[in-house]
Amino acid sequence: MRVFSMHLASSAGICHVVCMSLNLQNIAVLTGDIVKSSALSRDERDALFAGLKSGAEAISALQNAPAHFARFSGDSWQMLIEPRFALRASLIMRAFVRQESKAFETRISVGVGAIEPLSPEGLGASDGPAFQASGRGLMALKGTQNFTINTPERTIFILSDEISRRWTQAQARVLAYALLLPRPTQETVAGKVGISQQSVRNHLIAAGEPALQAALADVENSP
Repeated sequence: MRVFSMHLASSAGICHVVCMSLNLQNIAVLTGDIVKSSALSRDERDALFAGLKSGAEAISALQNAPAHFARFSGDSWQMLIEPRFALRASLIMRAFVRQESKAFETRISVGVGAIEPLSPEGLGASDGPAFQASGRGLMALKGTQNFTINTPERTIFILSDEISRRWTQAQARVLAYALLLPRPTQETVAGKVGISQQSVRNHLIAAGEPALQAALADVENSP
């Protein structure tokens, strides 16, 4: 499946920047859409995408390179990242969305592989095996499963999805900071969110953050 779109990212010079900062032979393409988007008002959809854009900016800092977030078809989006950050990026995007509203949700399919040089028309008109795998994975998602990937880490993604799908709005607000790298202290997160360190600790435990951090360590440190 090739994903065509009207996108938000500027096309001029994008290929040069990506080629200089990311390996086009091994890259992760995240393709997402909004769950039950037709039930949301335009203002709600705009707020949800504002959360996604903020998440993409946080992810850009992880890899010291633009994530090239782009919205298309009204309720869908794509992004490019280093493969080792695919799970962390998926969780961060969910956290930034969920902190806007408990009712907000996005499905995310990750395709890892090669891509062709990006189209002058932008991210959504680009192609390659990773784009195709990401699109196929999104179409294959069924039921309550909202995360998938085309690598052996698929089971870890499914379990992480199951844990993070239960986040409350308050937990997501804490996780939006706690998932960043370098990993912040609970005291730092408390200062950012404006709550006590004990409250941060309680939210992290209730959100399954210790188990998620263990999964992230395994995925990001694997050969």
